[in-house]
Amino acid sequence: MFTCFFVDDELLVLESFMHKHAFFESGFINIGFSTNSLDSVNEILTVMPDVVFVDLKMPGLNGVELMDELKQSGYKGEFVIVSAHRDFEEARRFFTMDGFDYLVKPVSDKDLLMLLSKLSDRLSERKDKRKTNGDTPSVELNKITAYLHNNKTGKHTLESIGKTFHIKPNTICTLFSKHLGTTFKAYLTRIRMEEAARLLLTTKKSVKEISFICGYDDYFYFCRVFREFYSCTPTAYREDTL
Repeated sequence: MFTCFFVDDELLVLESFMHKHAFFESGFINIGFSTNSLDSVNEILTVMPDVVFVDLKMPGLNGVELMDELKQSGYKGEFVIVSAHRDFEEARRFFTMDGFDYLVKPVSDKDLLMLLSKLSDRLSERKDKRKTNGDTPSVELNKITAYLHNNKTGKHTLESIGKTFHIKPNTICTLFSKHLGTTFKAYLTRIRMEEAARLLLTTKKSVKEISFICGYDDYFYFCRVFREFYSCTPTAYREDTL
């Protein structure tokens, strides 16, 4: 399934379009909508949908301006303009900025199904590429995970990471759950334990040194966590594997 977010300042038009059966039929689900283009920026950056369907002519930010704002903020999803206006200049800007497609209202089911089929192919390719690179659709989450991998010795908490990246702890929890299917604590423990195992097998450092390198001041707590993760002590892991 692919996720959609809809932005249109006319609520009735918005509801009519986003409830079209073609979306569900093609494997697209609605995870949010907004009638305020300015407010939609933060909402979209929070839920990180695969595609944003946006009206062209709106108060505040028009569709192309909204797209530009989101791209500058790190959003890497697709955009589809849905408009009753055939504005050549705005359409040109939209495609120059790598917009996916431009639908003219009223949108027929046939046109929508054709677009969703092409969009599904594009999104599938992008998801496969992200899996290969180890990335998620969330720019914020990718930054957090990269930071954790590069700073394993830090005394990280949800609150400290929230302050570093200016993100609410609850939002961080949601990102880990939605995109990685785990918790912040479990993810941090896993990368620390994987690093500990690597150091045990590739260096002659003592278990106490490795404990500190992996962010644990308490040697005994480190050994307990390691045993829970690998079902053996660090010393046994090193002796049994080498």
